[in-house]
Amino acid sequence: MSQVHVDRESLLVEAKGTLTVAELESELARVDCTLALEGPVPSETISSWLAEGARAARSPWDDPADHLLAGFVAKNLVTGDELVVRAAPRKSVGPDLSALVLGMRERFFVVTQATLRIFPRGARAVRVPFSAPNDPPVGDDERAILARIADELSKPVER
Repeated sequence: MSQVHVDRESLLVEAKGTLTVAELESELARVDCTLALEGPVPSETISSWLAEGARAARSPWDDPADHLLAGFVAKNLVTGDELVVRAAPRKSVGPDLSALVLGMRERFFVVTQATLRIFPRGARAVRVPFSAPNDPPVGDDERAILARIADELSKPVER
């Protein structure tokens, strides 16, 4: 896959996690689309931007049925395993695993590819004010607990 693949009909874009948000916005501008961010476009990578909670993205409270992160591929920090969540309507696929990466400051996974919701340039949006507290940085104790959980999950099931 190249760095970016735009699906204009579905209003989705697949992008590598190493691409910066600014580079993605430039690519989207070529097809008259945008992420519809508020304020300056972040210069960080898509992976880092998602890990920090996708600053400046539309609030999930604007439209609870819509979602920024439609799908992703992420690497588990403890085991190195790959988690693939394909783009699909959020409520039709079971638990919302985007909570493992979005705003989690890379505690569990690092996003290597993301499928994001995009908007036609000039599309109007209704905004509802909302803010959430920031989490403290991950510590050594938390990493140790995650490593123990990964060890337990990797053990074969006895029958």
